Amino acid sequence: MAMDTQLVRRDPEDGRPARHEPAISPVRHAERDLRPVPAAEIVAQPRRDALGTASGIVGLAVKLTFLAILLALFVGLLGLIGVGGRTTASVGDRVGAAFQQGVNTIGGAVQQARDAFDPAHPPRVALAQDTEIDELFRPGVGQEIAGSATRTVALASVQRRDSAESPDTAVYATLKTELRTAEETKILGMTVRSSRDPRDQHLYRGETFRLGNRLYKVNWVSVERQQMAITAYREQDRVTAPVKFAID
Repeated sequence: MAMDTQLVRRDPEDGRPARHEPAISPVRHAERDLRPVPAAEIVAQPRRDALGTASGIVGLAVKLTFLAILLALFVGLLGLIGVGGRTTASVGDRVGAAFQQGVNTIGGAVQQARDAFDPAHPPRVALAQDTEIDELFRPGVGQEIAGSATRTVALASVQRRDSAESPDTAVYATLKTELRTAEETKILGMTVRSSRDPRDQHLYRGETFRLGNRLYKVNWVSVERQQMAITAYREQDRVTAPVKFAID
């Protein structure tokens, strides 16, 4: 077992012991080194969360905006003193452009920060919206298309044009319509003429027509399939496209 010893310091003048200093044993010195470090001395590492990141982005955007304004002022001053080989815009225009660019940058950074907390946010770019449809029909050649109360409407043929100017006008469909009840001309009670008034209607891709009380649009026409696809508009009151023909 380690024993404590004492060190005696003597005064060089009279040789008498000046004071006694206790000597620290190696074991106690080791125990002193192994003392726990106080919690105050532990440096906590800052935790970077989404809010801190967003704040950093906004701060960076503000700094970039300030630098852009300074650059615009510098270029404007160069233009005023005639430095450069071409005419520069006015200082006010450049400052305004830089300010607007800075506002857009800050607005974009703020929007990105908000979107980070809202994963279900709507798209931030404009989307091309198609016409809303209610039904899709794909009649083949010889198949009747319902919708008219007075006439039958059937797909008679699908043909190709050799001198077409665009793919949309290269193929067209022909609809054949007839009266459901023949028109008769009588003289003295005798039928001298009977006709179903046959007619042909030609349709190209993208055209709109009406059967009964419904509006339809030609979606595609295929020579290989001998088919056409027509869609019924969902909200007919909002249709502004011209109607090629109407059959009641």
